[in-house]
Amino acid sequence: MARGKRPRGEELLEKRKNQILEAAIQIFSKKGFEGSTTKEIAKRAKVSEGTIFRYFKTKKEILIHMLNILVDKTLFDFVEQIESGLKPEEAIKNLLKRHYKFMVNNQDLIKILIYEVQFHKDLKEKFYQDVLNRVLELTSDIISEIMPDSEVPPRTIAETMMGIFLGLTLVHTFKGKEEFEKQEQVISDTMKILTHGMKKTK
Repeated sequence: MARGKRPRGEELLEKRKNQILEAAIQIFSKKGFEGSTTKEIAKRAKVSEGTIFRYFKTKKEILIHMLNILVDKTLFDFVEQIESGLKPEEAIKNLLKRHYKFMVNNQDLIKILIYEVQFHKDLKEKFYQDVLNRVLELTSDIISEIMPDSEVPPRTIAETMMGIFLGLTLVHTFKGKEEFEKQEQVISDTMKILTHGMKKTK
């Protein structure tokens, strides 16, 4: 077995787990967390209901695991932008692309979590600490390094970016995914708005 390669049994377990999670995302996004059952999730995932409980003790645990997925996907490769050697505006633009494409490509997952955190205090706290706050801190650090002379506080810029993309996610919930060219235009237009607000006034 090659070094670093996961055992086949472990890969199969992970595949089955992801299969259940993908089914849960589809069911939750249509019926909501409270309106969904593990029986429906099992049917969509093409597994038995007992199989679900071998991976997740409760339906709530499935929801919490979705949040962990969001954390991993959100934070995974933002850091490389700092070391890319790009000019400030290009680095910000690349960061915008990552934020925007992530929000668009994972809108069902984000929609579920944003809705459900209103009703689950523990999930709300975890969502803020593990997702929102960590993304805001990381983005603020990146902005501080590539735009040290900005008169606008990095945290304010990061929160503005987050607000824009949460709003775009809501729009895409109704509108559907856009073609690549339109996504690029949205990113370009958003960049103009942000850079105009970040530049020093003469």
